[in-house]
Amino acid sequence: MNEDAFARAEAFRKRSKYRDAIALYRQCLRGSRGEGRLRCLLAVADTSRMVGDFVEASKYYERAMKSARQSGDAVAALDATVGLALARRALGDWRKAMPLLKKARASYSRGGDREGTAFTQWALAGTLRIKGDIKEAFKTFRTAGKAFERLGDDHGVGYCLCGMGGSSRVRGRFKDSLNYYEKANGLFKRLRDTFGTAYSHCGIGNALRMQGDLEGAKAHFRRAIALYRGMGDIVSYSYTLWSMGKTHMAQGRNRLAERYLRDALLHFRKTRDPRGIIYCNLGFAELKYLGSRKAEAARLARSAAEQARERGFKVEHCHARALLAVVEERPRPGCYNTLGLRLPGVKSIPMEIP
Repeated sequence: MNEDAFARAEAFRKRSKYRDAIALYRQCLRGSRGEGRLRCLLAVADTSRMVGDFVEASKYYERAMKSARQSGDAVAALDATVGLALARRALGDWRKAMPLLKKARASYSRGGDREGTAFTQWALAGTLRIKGDIKEAFKTFRTAGKAFERLGDDHGVGYCLCGMGGSSRVRGRFKDSLNYYEKANGLFKRLRDTFGTAYSHCGIGNALRMQGDLEGAKAHFRRAIALYRGMGDIVSYSYTLWSMGKTHMAQGRNRLAERYLRDALLHFRKTRDPRGIIYCNLGFAELKYLGSRKAEAARLARSAAEQARERGFKVEHCHARALLAVVEERPRPGCYNTLGLRLPGVKSIPMEIP
């Protein structure tokens, strides 16, 4: 393996220049053998996942798992398993991700790998959030954060703070959400973690959006968008576009809102992100309703509800049902209470979807 090229690729990745890193990792992979080949496979997989190429990432993780098992490298096989779970989760398949992560966590724990255990705990928390078990997701992020604190891993602590911020927002605890994201933002800036800084700016923006500070929200979304563009991170960038679209919708700027939602949808389709697509379709349904096209709004809401139900996305399914209830002038469903969410702003259109 070309160690010099690998070191340069690692430097690119640390500076969040992911696409440059992937090109060099691929170069290192050519002609590599043994441990060097395994390192390259994992690096290509991890970095592909960072830029939203989840299908490609899954392929490389599976190749890495095969290579690790052949060489008897149990730790690398576990790392590849966790990575595969994260890639599958991003493709909406949390049902496949969950058992992979639980199995990996147990293996890391048995082997005394505290770093692996903490990381997998963080990954499980995010999977619970996608599934819609928000209260349990918050607890698991908090547990992972404490584990990272004991390890002295401030980056891990920051990402758990973001996870707690996101879970708090979905639960309707917007002030708590803002507090967690602001703590993470300060930490990431000190660490010069570009991705974390962008992630926390987006989170701050959404917490402000849910508290009615729409101009403040947009200022943070703009910062996140600029940073994500520089990194080439299409995934998080797409969610920030959706958030910006929802903010413009709340201000009555529906044409601008539609433009942001269409851009977000284009990227979600590229990354094959079903949750992102559902959120965009909910936004389009709202715009149809606001444009007095109720039949089209109802059709989009029903479609979003069915997609969310099939994927097992409990929160998104509830949002779609609530939107359809408003369109059809029926009482709001009780699913928010069932999920333990306090979201009073989802009784009218535009909905305050967190």
